[in-house]
Amino acid sequence: MEKTQIDDINEQILKLRTALPIWGVEANDLVELARNAERAAVPVDERTMQRVRGLIETTTGWHNTLLYWEEQDAAPALSADIRVLRGSLDAMRTEVATATAMFSS
Repeated sequence: MEKTQIDDINEQILKLRTALPIWGVEANDLVELARNAERAAVPVDERTMQRVRGLIETTTGWHNTLLYWEEQDAAPALSADIRVLRGSLDAMRTEVATATAMFSS
């Protein structure tokens, strides 16, 4: 892997590390909204559904990027870092998918 590509990946990883906690809060909010809607037996409003779609779209894009980076011939430390980030992102995506299923019920 070229040094410029590694530098670019490291720069993007910093952005991802900054965004993950924000997305985590968003995912938690969506899960709570889904639980509340389910308990109250009310439909979820369109604004909430837009939040869900936006978060799914963003995290899916990053998931695909991380998968692509994993396929590159990176140093072991960078590869491990990418796998850890993808694991965190995948866990969040699972939570959002669960909330989405509750919205659809």
